[in-house]
Amino acid sequence: MNRLQHTTQEGWAIHIYSCDRRLLCTLEPSHGWAFMAGLALGLVVAVIGYNLPESSTTTEPTRPYSEHLTAPLQID
Repeated sequence: MNRLQHTTQEGWAIHIYSCDRRLLCTLEPSHGWAFMAGLALGLVVAVIGYNLPESSTTTEPTRPYSEHLTAPLQID
């Protein structure tokens, strides 16, 4: 008995049509998985970026402009 196996399970797809019955787009399961993978990757990048330490470069504190004009050696 060699019977052909007939499967009716072909997955799902969402077809979106315009008002004049033209096909606008089709959403398939792979689109959903790609969207979910993008959300997960974006969340991981956001968490890693938020937890990165601040830059540790030390700079000299800024002084007012009037302090720059004073002579380094003052004779009293």
